[in-house]
Amino acid sequence: MIRCESDSNNTIFHLQDKRKVFVTKTLKYFADMLKSYSFIRIHQSHLVNLDYVSEYIKSDGGYLMLKNGENVPVSVRKKTEIIEILDTMHR
Repeated sequence: MIRCESDSNNTIFHLQDKRKVFVTKTLKYFADMLKSYSFIRIHQSHLVNLDYVSEYIKSDGGYLMLKNGENVPVSVRKKTEIIEILDTMHR
């Protein structure tokens, strides 16, 4: 699984094979559950698997470029934490 996206009180799972799975549980429900599997909350609406992050882009408010070509916004509140985590991973 590449990432999870909030859709109101539901969650959309974005899978490696480009399929999307719709689940009737909140993103918060999955955030704690997936933390030990390299997932991190980067935005109110997004959880991302760090194994699929290719880089952090500073322009346009800041977003993550994923290995599948998708861009996912990083909230202003999470920006510093995300940059530190990515720096640690690339050492």
